[in-house]
Amino acid sequence: MPNYALLVEYDGTHFYGWQKQKDLPSVQNSIESAFAIVLKTNPHSHLSVAGRTDTGVHALGMVCNFKTEIPIPNFHKFLVSVNALTPDGVSVKNMVEVPAEFHSRFSCTGREYIYKLYYSKYESSFIQGRAYWVRSHVDWEKVKQQLQILVGEKDFRSLTKAKSMEGKRAVREIFDIQLEQLTPEWYQIRIRANGFMHNMVRITVGTLLDIGKGRWESRSIDSILEEKNRSQAGVTLPPDGLYFVRAYYEDHPEIHELYKIPLP
Repeated sequence: MPNYALLVEYDGTHFYGWQKQKDLPSVQNSIESAFAIVLKTNPHSHLSVAGRTDTGVHALGMVCNFKTEIPIPNFHKFLVSVNALTPDGVSVKNMVEVPAEFHSRFSCTGREYIYKLYYSKYESSFIQGRAYWVRSHVDWEKVKQQLQILVGEKDFRSLTKAKSMEGKRAVREIFDIQLEQLTPEWYQIRIRANGFMHNMVRITVGTLLDIGKGRWESRSIDSILEEKNRSQAGVTLPPDGLYFVRAYYEDHPEIHELYKIPLP
């Protein structure tokens, strides 16, 4: 069966996460409903996805894949048809054929997120549902000093939702984490790892902000990780500022082509 990878972009404010849910709008259901019409004479599998995002989380470059019995001859026509049938807030941006063994989740070797922060005393008209408003002073240099501590393979139990990790292994490897200042008011934290646990990015960024705000005099990311206790870390930020940026596949270079968006 032919196997196809899709590049999907979505505004999480429209959906109750990626995964299909009964009687609630989801990204997966929106795309598969379009498939039911476009591929009605071509049996196909359900979508697999690189990362199952929660309610309110956005994606700039999510990778998913599906299989069909009959090859799809014209990718452009297929994408135009699918996008015409999906609701506002989700777009399929590109498509490539991948080897039969490719699986968007299990073949994935890295995932990258950004968390957007609006740093100002005064509200912006453009942040609702799309960024987190930081209203109090942050020592950004202090935040930067914590970042390198997070890099590497570590137990991140302190930085993930406690109930979701009961009896489970909490070791992940963070490849890179950066604080990026886009303008005097706009910051973002970019983080790439081999995988993320439930709420891990939102808790990590919340903890970094708490350190930058001076919530603790002597506590650092290092000491928080050593505790292996969620209660020792900072707040869980809302999903508004979280964006899935990219999925990485070391053994599948064709996915690099997927991120080259066709221009008019």
